[in-house]
Amino acid sequence: MRTLLIVVVFVCCVDTATGYCYAEEVHEDQCTTRDGVTIPAGSELHFPDKCEKCTCSSTPGKTSLFLSCCGYGIHAGVYAPPPGCKVIAGDDGCSVKIVQITDESQPCSH
Repeated sequence: MRTLLIVVVFVCCVDTATGYCYAEEVHEDQCTTRDGVTIPAGSELHFPDKCEKCTCSSTPGKTSLFLSCCGYGIHAGVYAPPPGCKVIAGDDGCSVKIVQITDESQPCSH
């Protein structure tokens, strides 16, 4: 119980960026993202404005397709910067920069 409490306190106090993925089976001849963008079977699309990549692939032995979308860069996972630092998006909006909390123009030197 004590370990769980320590983990919860640590997670609440750390500046983080989180990632995401979603996937679903599709029963049509193409995939459609949650935003309504259609992706042909066997294709992959990148959405740099959302730092997201989606693929529409066939499932072996099935007639259905499989849509998979995941964040990349700043949306790829959880980042826990060192004390005195924070995570921000890079100049392209997707890359990750770890900078000083007091001056975002300065890289974190920890």
